[in-house]
Amino acid sequence: MQAVILAGGIGSRMRPLTYVIPKAMLPIGGKPLLEHTIRYLKGYGFREFVVCVAYLKNHIMEYFKNGKGLGVNIQYAEAEMPLGTGGQLKTAEKFVAERFLALNGDIVTSLNIRHLLEFHEKNGGIGTIALKRFEFPVPYGHIELGDDNCTIRSFREKPTFSFMANAGVYVFEPKILGYIPPNRVVSVERETFPALLKNGERLNGYYEEAYWADVGTLTDFERVDKELYSKFYKESSRVL
Repeated sequence: MQAVILAGGIGSRMRPLTYVIPKAMLPIGGKPLLEHTIRYLKGYGFREFVVCVAYLKNHIMEYFKNGKGLGVNIQYAEAEMPLGTGGQLKTAEKFVAERFLALNGDIVTSLNIRHLLEFHEKNGGIGTIALKRFEFPVPYGHIELGDDNCTIRSFREKPTFSFMANAGVYVFEPKILGYIPPNRVVSVERETFPALLKNGERLNGYYEEAYWADVGTLTDFERVDKELYSKFYKESSRVL
C-alpha cells in the first residue's frame, strides 16, 4: 500500500521560519518533520510514498531524493502553487490506483496505523478518517432552559465540552479523487468531505487513544520538539 503525504502548504502560521524552509522540513528532534513521518510509517511496513509538494518544494526533493537513503521509494506529486488539502491530494492521482493511506504533513502522532487499516477493511466505504478527541473545561456554569425559554431545566457548574475532530490521517479508496476538480485550490475538509456525504458515500470515523499534535504554530513546534524526548516516546514502540 502507498502512503500519500501532503507537504505543499505555505505554513503561514509558522513564519518567519517558513519564509525560507517548508514546514515539512522544520527540525523536530534534530530531523525534518517529514522524515519522522516517513520513518513512522516505515515501521508499519510502508515502502512506497507519494509526497505532494508545492511551496519551496526543492528543499524537500533535494533532501529526500528518491527515498533510497531511508530505505523507501518516494515519488513527488508536484504543483506550482499550494492547492489546499484537496487540491494537493488530487495531484497524487496519477500515482495511485489502489487503496492508500493519506496524512497531513504537519502532524505528529502515535496512532496505530495497522488498526486503522483493519477498521477500514472491516467497515468499507470510500474512506476512513482518524479522529482526535478534544476536551475543554468551560469556565462558567451551563444553564439549560425549557421550551418556554424561561424556566431553568438544568444547571451544571463548569462542565467539560468534548468533541471529535479530524486528526489528518486517512485511508482512502482511489474513487475519492474523482470528487476533486483538478488544478484548483480545494479543501478536502470543507468541500470534498461534504460532497461525499451529499452523494451518499460512506465515510467512517476511527478513534483510539494516541498521542497527536498539530505542528501548526511556533508554540506547537517548540512543544512537540521537547515532547519528542519525553517519557512517552522513550517507552513507545511507535516513536516518530
